[in-house]
Amino acid sequence: MEEKRILVVDDDAAIRALLFTILQRRGMAVDTARNGAEALDRLRDCRYVLILLDLMMPVLSGFEVLDRLAEFDPAARPMVILLTAGVEPRDFNPQIVFGTVRKPFDVELLHDTITACVSALSPQQQPPGCPLSESDRKPDKLA
Repeated sequence: MEEKRILVVDDDAAIRALLFTILQRRGMAVDTARNGAEALDRLRDCRYVLILLDLMMPVLSGFEVLDRLAEFDPAARPMVILLTAGVEPRDFNPQIVFGTVRKPFDVELLHDTITACVSALSPQQQPPGCPLSESDRKPDKLA
């Protein structure tokens, strides 16, 4: 199956739930992860066109996820939008990070940014074994 799946990675459950709900209601295929380690697990199983990535997380930080993404084949690497409360400028690899959104964020502006990114990207063929996105499952089956 080809789709434009999005991965939301944030250790804050309220932010994950908000972004999941907004994107799901707008018809997007969405998965979530609570930390960088879960994000890498998801990336092993499925293909994403976009990752919304928090930088400061336990277990494996967003910085560490970016380092791992640098090892991916550029043709298979998802676009990343960073979600951060930090204000310090950083030099991120422009081949991986396409933008930064500061917390607290404007929901409509973030949605418009996501929509613009996703519309410019081609759907990804999901590998065998990739489960349905969380947004396509019944609500009572969400983890």
